[in-house]
Amino acid sequence: MHTEISPRGTALMAIVSEFAKRLCGDGVTGPCDMIATSPKDIAGVWKQFLQGPFFNATGEVAYIRFNTDGTFVVADSIEDTAKPFKNYPSGTFKFDGQKWSTPVVLNDGVAAPCVLETDAYQARVLKVGDQPVALHFTFISDGCAGRISDYSQPLIWVAAGE
Repeated sequence: MHTEISPRGTALMAIVSEFAKRLCGDGVTGPCDMIATSPKDIAGVWKQFLQGPFFNATGEVAYIRFNTDGTFVVADSIEDTAKPFKNYPSGTFKFDGQKWSTPVVLNDGVAAPCVLETDAYQARVLKVGDQPVALHFTFISDGCAGRISDYSQPLIWVAAGE
């Protein structure tokens, strides 16, 4: 399944390529990336560009909060990601080694579109030193076209989590 990347996504992907040249670790102060393997690696609030057909986010922008307990909430503002928000998804995510997936996705307490489609991505955190900058999901497998589209562009870090 192929999804077109917008011009904004193409520019962001160029930035991802620059970060991917160096792995994060002790003493690294410049651009680097790391493969996330636990909820604490991606905990925080990220700006997400939604292109999928299911959620009509204003300006195609939403915010997603990943919590250290493996839960997530998508909303229209940073503040509204504190708890499930009407007409936006929430649920759980998990890591299996270097594979990331969302086994439970709800929309207003009801199973969201594509909830029965299994997904697998690699989550790469782009940083400058210890500071997260962006989160990029690399496609492994997914039967949900909307989710593939939504994860085709990096998410931008905007705030610390819990």
